[in-house]
This record gives sequence, C-alpha cells and structure tokens, in this order.
Amino acid sequence: MHKLRNLLGPLRVFDAVNRAHGVTRAAEQLHVTPGAVSQQLKQLESAVNVKLFKKSGREIELTDPGRQLAMRLAELFDRVEEAVAEVTEASRPRRLRLKLLPSFATKWLMPRLDAFHALHNEIEIQITTTSENDHLENADFIVRVGVGEWNDVHFDHLFDETFLPVCSPAMAATIRSPRDLLQAKLLHSAIRPRAWSVWLESAGLGDQVPIHDVTLASQAMCLQAAIDGLGLAVVQHNYVQEELRSGRLVAPVDKFVRTELGYYLVCDLHKANTYPLWEFREWVRTLV
Repeated sequence: MHKLRNLLGPLRVFDAVNRAHGVTRAAEQLHVTPGAVSQQLKQLESAVNVKLFKKSGREIELTDPGRQLAMRLAELFDRVEEAVAEVTEASRPRRLRLKLLPSFATKWLMPRLDAFHALHNEIEIQITTTSENDHLENADFIVRVGVGEWNDVHFDHLFDETFLPVCSPAMAATIRSPRDLLQAKLLHSAIRPRAWSVWLESAGLGDQVPIHDVTLASQAMCLQAAIDGLGLAVVQHNYVQEELRSGRLVAPVDKFVRTELGYYLVCDLHKANTYPLWEFREWVRTLV
C-alpha cells in the first residue's frame, strides 16, 4: 500500500499522457514541463519493472502492457472523479427554479408544495411567475399550455384544460339556466381571455353578448372576485376543487367544457432524469 501511494502521482501523469496522446500535450494540460512528465513516466516504469512506452518519432506510444494499464487506470480515475463529484454535489444546497403561470402557482402548486418538502426538505424551491408560455431561460421548470408537441424539451402532462363557471352561493341562487349567466358580470382573465367565449359557444350561447364584462389579471384574481360576490368566473376546474368542497364557490350550471389544450410541466430535454429534477417530476406525477 505504501508503494502504491508513492505511485499515485506517476500514475496520474501516465493517465494524462494516455488521454492527451503525448507527453507535450499532457505537460500543457498539467501545467508542467515535458521534462517533468518524462521523469514521472521513468519513475513509474522503474517501479513496476515493465516497459510501458516505446519511442515513436518525437513522441512515445504505449506498449501492449502500457495500453492494458492505461485502460484500467482510465476506468479507475473516472470512478474516483465521479465519487468526488457526488460528495461535492451532496454538500451543496439543491435548488429548483420554477417559472409558472400565476394562477397555476397560486391555486394548484402552492397548496400541494408542503407534501414535496416533507419528502425532499434538502431541495429548495424558487418560484417566479410569468404571464406567457415562457422559455426555460433561468428556470429548471416552466408550465406551458398547449397540445404537447414540442421536440426540443421534455414535458409531462399535468391535466387537460377544463373550464367551469363558478360564483358565490348568493349569486348562484339567481341563476336557473346557462342563459341567466349573460345577465351577470362575467369575470375574464387577461391570461385566458377567450375562456368565456369557449364556454358560451359550447353551451350554445356563442351568438349572445353578455351585458357586463370585467377583466382581471389572472384566473386567481377572478376566483377571489367570484368568492367576494363580484361576478361569475369561468376557470380551470383543477384550480377550484377546494373552494367547491368548502362551499365558498358553487357551480351554478353543471357544465364542464374541455378544450384541446393541456397543462404541461416542461424542463430541459437532457436534464429531465437528473437530480433534483427527476425527484420533482416523480412527485408531480403522483398528483395527476
């Protein structure tokens, strides 16, 4: 073992010469002189008492025993570097950067996030919001609304876009049919501006013009306005399940409208199965 410790330096130089295909290039990578590299190689050959090199012009090439040793050493040094990288990475804080649609973050993810922290308290979650189907710049995950036809990213389907009108119990008492909705204030999300049009058309009211329209910044704001009795919101069904269970909101007309779109969790194609992205994706899949 003592002899092996003394040879670790020459063995590392030997591995560098093999990978660089020459003494001169290895010396440049190791930031030493070619003479220092040659000295280490001579020390190694003397210690193992095996000819590892032969002259080839101005450089050297490996003998058969040299090639055998080089192949085994390359594997071992790769494993050492992997072990060091694992230990180094394990000691660093883990952070996932999520860039999400505001209502998705507020009404779908945030109420569930404690469950993820209970499983992975070593992973820090950083959330910013965006009003568009954004790109992955400065983010590990984004959420896109679409049909799931992207070739340059990895994506996991979360849920389909399903619209449902909701309002306060007091307002619901005044509504007997879908046509009655046209007499109330309809709350529109600026992010999903056509949601009411899609729902009304599906209900056979596409040619009707609502009397009152109010546009707010997001579906989350529309939901709060509906809870406060300011009007009717048509929102993604997955965002209002808790409010419907608690009775703070009710569906005055029991009609769901599913579009061709879906919500997708999107990440880098080459990082999808790496830590900690894999752990977050696995957890999200248990929710859908």
